[in-house]
Order: sequence, then structure tokens, then C-alpha cells
Amino acid sequence: MKLFARRGAVPADVGDGFVAGEAVALQTAFAGALIPAERAAQAPVRVDLTLETEGGGRVVVVCRNHVVGFVPPSREESARAQLAAAGRARLETSGQVFRDAEGWWRLWVGPPRTGAFPAPEPGADTLGEARRKIFGIALPDDQG
Repeated sequence: MKLFARRGAVPADVGDGFVAGEAVALQTAFAGALIPAERAAQAPVRVDLTLETEGGGRVVVVCRNHVVGFVPPSREESARAQLAAAGRARLETSGQVFRDAEGWWRLWVGPPRTGAFPAPEPGADTLGEARRKIFGIALPDDQG
């Protein structure tokens, strides 16, 4: 029995690709997944991604050990079926981290794009912006 054996990898079928949801709430995770030069660049950053289930809940997109998005509702059933078929293997794909028109980090899951990125599908973003914290203590809302 191998205790530290690596799991195999299976390529995920994401079709033409999609924009992962909940990016607004996960901006801190994007900052942790990208190196400073990537955060400063204006061009999209190519990344390797893994699809995983969150304790049997939603299907999450992981980039460099950080959860940076959720599979949108219209693609979740397909992702769950692929995860079940993969068994213990990792379900992997490629993607790009980019800034949207409002300045938020977003995640494209799928083959590289050269043109503009589409908006996330309606209903993909349900969580609000994360509150600013210092040492785990939320700061007062200064927006009004």
C-alpha cells in the first residue's frame, strides 16, 4: 500500500468554456493564487485548474490550492457526472484569470480565449463582496 501515491488526473470536458461564479466574493482567494507579477499584469493569466466537490455540496474550481470559483448551475450536473466517473483521480482543465469591466478578478474555465470574455451567466454570482478584515475582525462598512 502506498501512503503518499499521487492520484491520477483526468481531463475535464468543459465544452467551449464558461466563466466561474462567485468571483466577487472570492477576490482574496485570487490574490493568494496569483503571484505579484501576475496580479500587476493587465493581460489574462493562464492557469491550471481542478474541479472538486465541496463536501458533497457545490462544485468548486481550485487554482493553486485556492478555491477561486464555483461551477455555474447550468454546468454543475455535467461536472458532477465527470467527478463521479473520475473516481479518485483529479478532474483537471485549463483556464485564464482576467479582470472584468468593473475591475473584479474573474475566472474563465476552458480553452484559452483571445477576444473578450463573456459575462457570468445569470444566477452564478449570489454571494456579496467579502468584508475587509484586520486580524480576523471585520471593519465597519464605510460605504454609507
